[in-house]
Amino acid sequence: MRQALRDTSGMPVKVEDDQSHEEYVLLPMPVYDRLAALFTDERFDVADTYAVQSAAAGAAGWDDPEMDVYDDYDAHRPER
Repeated sequence: MRQALRDTSGMPVKVEDDQSHEEYVLLPMPVYDRLAALFTDERFDVADTYAVQSAAAGAAGWDDPEMDVYDDYDAHRPER
């Protein structure tokens, strides 16, 4: 198992129980932490992510005033 983890450079590792032949996946903890919410019955509300999405978009330059032109992208098209 340790060798398989070393060989995959932090990627998930599929392992099989040699007695039951059941398969499992070993994940690095940071990967599991990102996916853990998928394993619960809690409801996910995308609105909970809006602040982080906005911060990420701003950091990527989407809050640059020159990007405002995209707010009126369809303004030049005739109305139907």
